[in-house]
Amino acid sequence: MKKIFTLIALVCMALISVGQTVNLAYFPFIDNAGAPSTPTSYLATSGDQSGTAGLYLDGTHGSSAWLQASELTSNSGSSINSLNDTPYGKDLAMINQSANGKSFVFHFSTTGYQNVILTMAARRTATGFNAGAWEYSTDGTNFTAIPSANTMPSTPSTYELATLDVSGIAALNDQANVYLRCTLTGATSDNGSYRIDNVQINAYPAGPDVYAPYITSVTPNNATTITLNFSEPLDATTAQTASNYVLNDGTISQAVLNSNVVTLTVTPAMTEGLEHTLIVSNVTDVAGNAMATDTVTFTYGVDQQYVCANIAELRSKLDFSDNTANVSDNTTYKLTGEVIVTATATYNNQKVLQDNTGAILVYDPNNSLGSLSVGDKVSGIYGTLSNYYGFLELKPTAAYENFVSVFEDVTPLTITLAQLNDASYMIDHQAELIKLEDVTFTEAGTTCAVLTPYGITQNGTSSNAFFAYFQDAEYIGNPLPSYNMDLIGFNFATGKIGSSYLDFRYYIIPRFNSDFSEHVGISEYDKAINIYPNPVESQLNITFNAFTATTMQIFDMSGKMVMSQYVDGDVMNVNVNNLTTGTYFVRLTDGHAAAMAKFIKK
Repeated sequence: MKKIFTLIALVCMALISVGQTVNLAYFPFIDNAGAPSTPTSYLATSGDQSGTAGLYLDGTHGSSAWLQASELTSNSGSSINSLNDTPYGKDLAMINQSANGKSFVFHFSTTGYQNVILTMAARRTATGFNAGAWEYSTDGTNFTAIPSANTMPSTPSTYELATLDVSGIAALNDQANVYLRCTLTGATSDNGSYRIDNVQINAYPAGPDVYAPYITSVTPNNATTITLNFSEPLDATTAQTASNYVLNDGTISQAVLNSNVVTLTVTPAMTEGLEHTLIVSNVTDVAGNAMATDTVTFTYGVDQQYVCANIAELRSKLDFSDNTANVSDNTTYKLTGEVIVTATATYNNQKVLQDNTGAILVYDPNNSLGSLSVGDKVSGIYGTLSNYYGFLELKPTAAYENFVSVFEDVTPLTITLAQLNDASYMIDHQAELIKLEDVTFTEAGTTCAVLTPYGITQNGTSSNAFFAYFQDAEYIGNPLPSYNMDLIGFNFATGKIGSSYLDFRYYIIPRFNSDFSEHVGISEYDKAINIYPNPVESQLNITFNAFTATTMQIFDMSGKMVMSQYVDGDVMNVNVNNLTTGTYFVRLTDGHAAAMAKFIKK
């Protein structure tokens, strides 16, 4: 039999028939109540364990306590997976981003039964939960993860048949208590939902094993390893014979067994985006039943048409010209080129990435990229694209592949306020690091409030061009500076923030206090300071000749002064051994004029 697996990992839904199953429990939710009266527990309405098998969202049986008023509701149901022509009724909907990380649990018994399979109709919305991690337990306390389990629909707004096949987990056979727990994540709005209906729990009568094993899923973990999940535990000798696995465009050099899971090593590395075919034969279960020859076809990574060498190419993949809409593209793209992190925020783990072709804002609520700092250079990023009211965003779907380096600088693009006000000019520089020279705040001294625009004045022209977008920025809650400054930040544009609609325009978003630097003349700024070596390990050498400085100060990236000393002469040798690794600014002043330069401490 041939099975087709696409993208990184998809579970096969068409299972081989291996005998007559028994329905243990059925949950149709026919007359389910909507919020705020949606129940937090249900008993099966039919099946061998009608009235005893349960579904729990009340904090018992290892579940989370869901809020009836805001995290549960009911909608029109589905006919998919309906048992015995059950009338079309309601479903159970789990909603709200406040419920990210919460779990629901099915509890039943397999006494006298084996090889459990759970099926149901499932549906999600674009802003609802997009990931569900499944676990099992036989005591309701200690849960074990179920690898590759996936009951999330492939596309939003459509009911699909979802299957949780745990028939290969021998620990669940003939047990007085079985718990299957699903933890939901990825919701991004209050009304985003994950819906289930017509849940069936089926199993086979216990007895001698006369059924052959079969493949339930194939997962290409990376370019050189493939994981195969089988329906039951396998015989070690046959399962670990590499010649029983034949790949059309490579060689299986090793097969390693762990119960019902076989991990294959591939040589040479598979090509990303190409279809691969694997033929499996002569594998037997522990009872000696031999599987039929099976062919699985899968794709590792993303299709070549969705692989992008740089940010400019990635930005060309989605039309973001409509600033009145929030539109997502469910295609997974791969950005192969090296990019530098130019800004970070704790809220939703947002980051800005830039290369020499452009920049893009990263919206990462699931923290798929992990911890990254300004100046980190990485490559190999997977993600989907969204047009958020005229601003292009990347939502990562996996961790970056390669960490290249740290302390990489990006020189801001120096523009005028008039250019920042010109949408036709700024659209080519979305998310890029930009710089406005010799500007002042029109509301100088005003306490900076989050998600608020403020006016900037340059050469007599003023506009609301500064926006306090990063909610955890250190300047939030402090007075806006009153001095003439050179302002650095990333270029941001949108027509909507949260529930507030704004006039679509481009803003500058500073990242930290040091982005508000006192303006100095161009000759002083460019010629006053020469620092070397840079990066520096122990001794920083400073020469200057544009003015007679009296004081030298060093600031960290937060704007905190970490060193200060008087200047004697026009050459300084500064011991920086005590500074921690990072980026710093050195400032020389005579009490009136000042000049600054940036250096990196290794």
